[in-house]
Amino acid sequence: MKTILSSTALVLLTGCAIFSKTSTVDQKANEIRNLSYAAASIGTSVALKENPNWKLQFDLAYTTLDSLVNQKTVTGESLRNIISKLPVKELKSDNAKIAIEEATVLFDMTVGNKINIENDPYILAAAIGIRDGLKIALGK
Repeated sequence: MKTILSSTALVLLTGCAIFSKTSTVDQKANEIRNLSYAAASIGTSVALKENPNWKLQFDLAYTTLDSLVNQKTVTGESLRNIISKLPVKELKSDNAKIAIEEATVLFDMTVGNKINIENDPYILAAAIGIRDGLKIALGK
């Protein structure tokens, strides 16, 4: 829980690099990773607390995503497929929401905007954040 709060606090303290014209690609990718982590860890924790029988589906999503991240072969399509198989419509925290629309979209709740995270290098950053959020929520 401390890690979740630290990540959330980091996002709030640093502002939103995703939409800043002066942010570097690395800064934007780091923010995407942090927001994805917050949404996945808190969203998964809440979902599993309310529906413990969903754990196997989240375990499978984690294992699949971990393999793709380690091989650096994550694509927008593969990430959409993994998330769409979860028994929830979105992964959400107070600061971010990950949803499937026409693309995998990260909503930054702090500034009310969204970004398509399917483009390089953002897809890998999002996948790492989601994977790490699933990992902490699943207690791995």
